[in-house]
Amino acid sequence: MTIYFSGGTILRGGGVRMYGEIVFYTHGSTIEYGGEIFPAGELTADILNFASEDYPPIQRFLDRMKDLAKQYEDTLDRGVWWELNNQLMELRSQLMRYRVFQILLKEDDRFLNETQQYTESYSFFTDEEMDEQECSKDRWFEMYRQKEEEGWTPPFLLIVDGGREDKWRYYKLQMARYQRYIDDVIVFNPTIHNFINFLLSKLKRNSPEEYAAALYQFYNDERLVEKLIVNPTNLERPFYQKYDPCVVSYLPRELPDGTFAIAQEHTTDSLQMLLKADFMTALNAGHNIRRCIVCKKYFLVRSGVHALYCEGRCPLDERFTCRQYGSYEIQKELARDVPKIKAKITAFNRIRKDHQRGAITEEEMRQLKDAVRDKLFDALSSPDISNEDFKQSISTERLYPLYGIARQANPRGRPRKVKDGDDA
Repeated sequence: MTIYFSGGTILRGGGVRMYGEIVFYTHGSTIEYGGEIFPAGELTADILNFASEDYPPIQRFLDRMKDLAKQYEDTLDRGVWWELNNQLMELRSQLMRYRVFQILLKEDDRFLNETQQYTESYSFFTDEEMDEQECSKDRWFEMYRQKEEEGWTPPFLLIVDGGREDKWRYYKLQMARYQRYIDDVIVFNPTIHNFINFLLSKLKRNSPEEYAAALYQFYNDERLVEKLIVNPTNLERPFYQKYDPCVVSYLPRELPDGTFAIAQEHTTDSLQMLLKADFMTALNAGHNIRRCIVCKKYFLVRSGVHALYCEGRCPLDERFTCRQYGSYEIQKELARDVPKIKAKITAFNRIRKDHQRGAITEEEMRQLKDAVRDKLFDALSSPDISNEDFKQSISTERLYPLYGIARQANPRGRPRKVKDGDDA
């Protein structure tokens, strides 16, 4: 079964032709791209850290490349093309910091390196040789043999079949592909930032149904559409799109780990489509993306907990992860002035001591701590929950029965003394 969405050129026999096509697969709560399987949402969480302050340097590269392209077409100076290629190579290195671009641009080394050599060695060829329109591989090898007889060994500089005009036309398509990818990120990232920060992070309950309801509101509330969905007017592809060019096919597939699944194969030329498929699959699977309150980076949460911190290295103190730093340092400081956080720390100590006495299992301790974190998030988000109400809600008498946990008989003896704040 094949479903055709808008975009692309439909061919006889059910095919589709797209330039710079992206092919990926979704199955279950995962996405397969570039021969690797990722938890749904992981690629999106990574690219969301392409921050607004990263845009100006990227835009400077694009502007410089546009000027050089015009200059080359006016002068046909191969040195200008060489400088342009250096700019594109540097732009690629900047984008390769992000996982999705590491896959998207992985194969570009060859044409960039061949272009660099082609422009550097232009002086070894006559204009007639370089402009030859029917310059096949065999013809190139013939030209190289002739040059070798003249005393030098030229490199293999195909780039693409054809003469200089064909190569330049192909090169411009590659530049347009980079521009298209960047345009997609420029509108996708701030839009999803807004969705996460203004809707998802405000949910009292985390579940696929709640995520879908929030997205429905985001797409259909005219006030939110106007204020939160980014639609700049200065791009050739100027908007965050609800509908993307894509062909979807259902087929059985052997996965990279040797297992099998009926996967959805997506073929598109839109990076927006790839990122939205990844993000929406994540939301349907109950995954969420949050922003760490310590390092301010986005990270994937594969459960319904209201996580506040990521597990990355803390920029404020490299001895800790952000979660450790947030728990040990920030909350201990805040506890002096915020009674709800002080009550949370007291509850953690009480739960930990129950585990040390053998009254609850390690899994029950983890479950209870997650419950306290969730209730703290709700209490800090809602002014209607008083300090006393929150304290009662995380008491042993209220919390343990709520999750079906019964304390076992306490063994004799005192538990090992734990320093305040450990394992918060």
